[in-house]
Formats: sequence, C-alpha cells, structure tokens
Amino acid sequence: MYRLLACIALILATVTAMDRVLASALGDLLLRSSDRFMAIYRPVEPQDLPAAKPDRQPDGPDEKPGALMVKAALASAPGQDARSARGPADVLVLGNSRADNHFPVSTLQDMTCGRALNLGMGGAPTVLSALLWEDYVERHGAPRLLILEPTGLVDNPHDLADLPLLAYYSPRIDAFVRQENQELWMANHAFHLMTFNNNQTMRLVAGLLKPAADRTLVGIIPEPLKAQLAAAPEEVMTAADANWQALDRIIRSAQAQGTRVAVVITPYFPTYAGKLKNFDAFFAEMKSRLPSGVTVIDARRAVDKDELFMDALHVNEDGVRAMFAALEPDLRPLGSCPVEAIASLTAAGTVVGTVAGTVAGTASTH
Repeated sequence: MYRLLACIALILATVTAMDRVLASALGDLLLRSSDRFMAIYRPVEPQDLPAAKPDRQPDGPDEKPGALMVKAALASAPGQDARSARGPADVLVLGNSRADNHFPVSTLQDMTCGRALNLGMGGAPTVLSALLWEDYVERHGAPRLLILEPTGLVDNPHDLADLPLLAYYSPRIDAFVRQENQELWMANHAFHLMTFNNNQTMRLVAGLLKPAADRTLVGIIPEPLKAQLAAAPEEVMTAADANWQALDRIIRSAQAQGTRVAVVITPYFPTYAGKLKNFDAFFAEMKSRLPSGVTVIDARRAVDKDELFMDALHVNEDGVRAMFAALEPDLRPLGSCPVEAIASLTAAGTVVGTVAGTVAGTASTH
C-alpha cells in the first residue's frame, strides 16, 4: 500500500512539475506573438521603438519641402521618436467587438500620425476594458489619445470574453477571474496548461507565424438576417452599474495622466437601431454621465446603406472607410499630425484626407 501511495505521489509530482515547465515555456513563447493583446504584457525592447529622425532644414530660403520630406515630418510627429515614446501606442482603442472591428490600426495611424493599438475585445463589457486599460498603463504609461467605443456598457459585466488566457500574464485579471468564476480559476491554477486550452491560444500561435492583420470585416449583411431584424420585437438598452463605474474609472484615470479621451459611438444597422426603444435616450444619458473635457463623436447614423454593414452591430470594410470619412473632421485634430507638415504636404500637391478638417476643425466637447 505504501509503495502504491508513493508511486501515486511521484506521478502527481512529475505531472505537476511538467505542467509548470510546459506552461511557462508556452507562456513565454506566446508572449512573442504579434497578437495585439500581447503588446500589453510584452516588454518594449529598444529596437521596437521608432528611431529618432534628425531635423532637416531646406537648403535655401526659396526651397520648398518635397513630398518625401513632408511625409517624413508627418511620420516624426510629436511622440514618434525614441526619446518620447511611451509604450507601444500613442493612440489606444478600448471597447467590445465594435471597437475591435471598426478601428483598423493602419487607418488610425494615418489619421492621427501616431502608433495605434486596438484592444477591442469581442463581447467584452466595459469592466473588462477597464482591466486592460489598467494593465496597459501600469506597464507602459498612458497614451496620448484614448478612443472609447462605449457600447460595451450594455454587455453583461460578468462575462469573461477572451480574458481568461490573459490571467496567465496579469495578476489583476487573474484576481478578476477568481472573483467571477471560482471553478475556472481553480482548474487553471491546479493545471496551468488549462489556461491555454482555448481558441485564443490558436490565435496567438497564428500571430507567431505571420503579423496580425487589421480586423475589419468582409461581407454584406444577408437578406435573411435583414428580414429577421425587421420582424424582431422592440428592445430596450440597459447598462449595469458596474459598467458605468468602469467607464468613469477609465476616463478619469486617463484624464489624470494627461490623455485626451474621445468617446466614439460607431454605426448601427438602421433597422436594428429602429428596434431600440431608447436608442437616443440611452446615449443622451451616457453623454450626461461623462466627465467634462471628453470629446464625444456620435457616428451612430454616419453609415446608413445596407451594403456597408456586416450585421446589425458591425460595418464591413467599406463601411469602415465611410465611417472614417465622417469621423475625420472631429478625430484627426485629436492626433499628433503637425499643422506645418500638413500645410506643406498640401502645397506639394499630395492629398492627405480632409486638410481643412485637420487644420481648422474642432471636435465637439461634452
């Protein structure tokens, strides 16, 4: 009997040791993934920072800057060199899937002249966005601009979405998982490899093989779904107190650290919006709750053509382009594009978005 118990104990010890070793190796490996969430927990290496660009003056008083010089000036906007870089992003995006799919990093970088990081997470309530924000700021400092897509307010504040895997890297998220799902937390701590037993691990592995692409959606809302939405009953938008409190905590934390905050409400499919009885009242209440100094960009109705939507809550890639055309006059001035460079670029004959909106536009401020 004693030998049997000793063998069982030895087997358990061996399995536990192997679990710890393999989980540690896998965690370190996935940390190298290009997946956007790993940017929070991956230390910033000196080679990852943008190189400082030397200033160059025109050779003569009559020399006008060429297009290449102007593009270099745009690329070296304030905050873009190694001396003033603060973590992997100048512009950070938070929210649920409507943030994830509606704010492609490449477009944001062009519009704001800053490095962008999209931390939108499908199905994530605002309480989860607050955890991601706090982890990011703790490790990298606050970005210059925070874009919040606020409709995570209506998501269940107890949903964990894709958060559990990140608990391996974050004590804060680990404590939240323990609070919300004790059984899951105990299983993950009994066998650490269980933390990686999910679809997110496969996404991270894919990020090891090739750079992660923008997550805009391709396709057009199908006719059966349109008919289903037309026949659906009316709904009421509601938000839990925990989400309201998380939104306030994110904004006040950002403002306290000198970060500009823009709350951007992205488009809804018109038929679905018509089924929301308090569609306007809900967002009017949200605006009334925001601290002063927050820029509100209400683009709920900025896109209205059926062919620009993927489903009731998401526009497709063409819809994203249409949305950004509507956002540009209010969003671009919040970025870091130098006015002098934009003016020179215009003089050089190169089109850079809506220059008038960049130079003279002002965002509506709550």
